[in-house]
Order: sequence, then C-alpha cells, then structure tokens
Amino acid sequence: MNELEEKYSKLSDNELLIMVYFESSDYTEEAIKIAKSILDKKGLSQPTDEILQHAKNHQTRIKKSEETSRDIFGEKKLKQAVQKRDYYFIGKWLFWIVVGSGIYSALTGIKEATYIHPLWSPWMLFFLEIFLTIAIFGIIPIVFFIAYSLRLSSGQRKEKGLFLFMPKYVLFVYGISLLLFVVFLILPRL
Repeated sequence: MNELEEKYSKLSDNELLIMVYFESSDYTEEAIKIAKSILDKKGLSQPTDEILQHAKNHQTRIKKSEETSRDIFGEKKLKQAVQKRDYYFIGKWLFWIVVGSGIYSALTGIKEATYIHPLWSPWMLFFLEIFLTIAIFGIIPIVFFIAYSLRLSSGQRKEKGLFLFMPKYVLFVYGISLLLFVVFLILPRL
C-alpha cells in the first residue's frame, strides 16, 4: 500500500465521495483512481442520489464551520494554524508582529535617537528604526513563508500570489528593509 492509499483509506466515506464526485478537478487522476478503489472496497462504487446528497450536505456543514472559525482578519485562528502547521498564516502573523514591534520600538526610542544623531530629523530616525527592526527580525516570518512555499508547485505559488516564496508585499517591505540595513549599518563599517 503506497502513501496515498494509506492516507485516503483514513478518510470518511463522505470525504471520499466529495473528492470523487464533486471536487475531482482538484485532484490528480491517480488520486481519484485510488479514492474510487477505496469506495469500491466499501461498496460505494455506485452511490445513490441520496448518498451523494448526504455527502454534499456534509461538505456544506464543514465549510460553514470553517467560516465560523475565522478571526478578525478573515483567516483561521492562530491556534488552529499552529496545529495544522499552516506556515503561510503563521508567517503573515509573525510579519505583522515584526512590523508592529518596529513601530513600537521607533515610538519609544525616538527621544534617545535624536540625542545620539542630532543632525538627522526625528521622522528619518523613526522610519529607519522601523525598517532596521524589520530587516533584523523579519527573517523569522520569511523562514515560515519559505517552508510553506516549498510544499507547493510553481503553479500553486502563482495562484497564491507568491513571488520568491513569499507574498509580494512582504518581499517589497523586507527588501527595502535589507537595503537600508546594508546602506546605513554595513557599508559605513567597511
């Protein structure tokens, strides 16, 4: 028994019926073939309309329960994401936490920075602090985005809007942050 057969044999009858009769375009031919053979073994090779309707109702109930388990951003709750190892969702949360901590750091440290660098205006130091915090701690969500993206095919990455293994806005903000980090901290020391 191969890995796919073992995985599908653990699915419920309803899940197999949904897979074969309602969502077959989402799966490969091999996966559908394996699911059909498992249904055959269970005596469901020719399901009645009543059985198919029951499976469809089951699918609707599952979708409704998933919708109610969303947080304020319209995404799955963080605890569920950690349990399911949804690295994309975790990466998004971590990225916004890093941005928030950069803003907090800039707000709390702006008075000290104006004494250290009296030639720079406070607003320049404010934004520099934010971008440098993102450059340093932003690697943490980047690792989660890469771990998530490596599981996907290139077509799935395009469909999700990922560029270089991460969302475009993350790449843009993190790229600018790294550039500023190199220009203001690394190059002056060389």
